Amino acid sequence: MFNLPNLITSGNFLCGILSILCASSGQMEIAIALLFIALVLDFADGFVARKLNMTTEFGKQLDSLADIVSFGVAPGVLMFITIRWSQHDANVLFRDLADASQWYAFAAMSIPFFSLFRLAKFNLDLRQTDKFIGIPTPLNTLFFLFFPLYSVTLSPEMADASPWFLNPVFMASLSLFFPLLLIANIPLIALKFSHFAWKGNQFRYALLAISLITILFLQMYALPIIVLLYLLLSFIDHFITKNHEIQS
Repeated sequence: MFNLPNLITSGNFLCGILSILCASSGQMEIAIALLFIALVLDFADGFVARKLNMTTEFGKQLDSLADIVSFGVAPGVLMFITIRWSQHDANVLFRDLADASQWYAFAAMSIPFFSLFRLAKFNLDLRQTDKFIGIPTPLNTLFFLFFPLYSVTLSPEMADASPWFLNPVFMASLSLFFPLLLIANIPLIALKFSHFAWKGNQFRYALLAISLITILFLQMYALPIIVLLYLLLSFIDHFITKNHEIQS
């Protein structure tokens, strides 16, 4: 039960809890950093389990339970707070129920809602051994981390002149609809490396290389671009695979 992969998974879980607590107490920078650590630990637990031949059903269930906190509830809370910040109204909920803008932030609850169904589906879906069906929760989290990350870089003087993508209506709309990709019936590249040979990992290495270059030049702006790039490469991979199947 308490083997190395499961302990790494529990580290992911604890990072998610601490991230929620930090975000709720106004320490958004620490909350964001903790979710980045959770992302690293989420990759590490599966990698270590495969390398040590410790892949178990218990570990799979534990991983999903940790993920619903770190990549479901936590990003939902961070986006909720970010949308509230963008409205300069981060303190009192339900100040005026008739004011539609009071409800914008609640669109962020779509993130944990669809993450819950995504993770339950992943545990039961036998098709998701070599491919993902729908965007995985860690990448969905990476996409949404851009918004609180950019928000904390704004000085108080710049808050009134924030860019268009920090508009509360835009963020609420994105929070409501982008998580639908979590349960979408679309095949995507699995990010697991069962080996490090080039053959069979071409798209994974391409994504990794382009992601590193994008981060180098665009820094925080790279986060949503990496996720969109992942979707694009997955569609290309699916198209090539289908063509090969038809030809054969």
